[in-house]
Amino acid sequence: MSDSSGQTGIKCLFNRDTKGQSTSAVKVQVERGRIQFFSKVLGFDDPVHTSLKAARAQGHPDLVAPPSFYMVVEAAADEERRQRGEMSSAELVGCDFRYLLHGDEYYTYDGLIYAGDEVSIVTKVIDFYEKKGGTLEFVTFESLITHADRGALVRGGAPFFIVSANSEGVLQ
Repeated sequence: MSDSSGQTGIKCLFNRDTKGQSTSAVKVQVERGRIQFFSKVLGFDDPVHTSLKAARAQGHPDLVAPPSFYMVVEAAADEERRQRGEMSSAELVGCDFRYLLHGDEYYTYDGLIYAGDEVSIVTKVIDFYEKKGGTLEFVTFESLITHADRGALVRGGAPFFIVSANSEGVLQ
């Protein structure tokens, strides 16, 4: 079996023709309650994430979103895309969620996200590769969250990988 680049031995469970494509940009309103809930659930102790008074006392205009809040913005954007009849980044590359695993992720912070912000997020398909002779297939995404006045706030990336299955659905 070969993919569009002519490589052989690759099962191509991802749609590799999507390399370089991006999702549509989606605007997400960052809600104070979401920041508070997310912070409490994940055990962020710094009150700048849960107390408006504490955040303002430290010079912030509102609650500060914790570092991994990026994923909440991504999830909200994916839901908005579905409501608009568009695909999420995972759907764009044809992920089979039965075999999907999430790899490590990274973030680069250029600014803070605050409650009340309206941010825009877009996700791009960066690359595809495989390991173990094609048994493990990887796709790498990179997302960018921006604010209209403050510019880029967060750049994040995460590889997803699929463990290939045989025709009976048994993992190889």
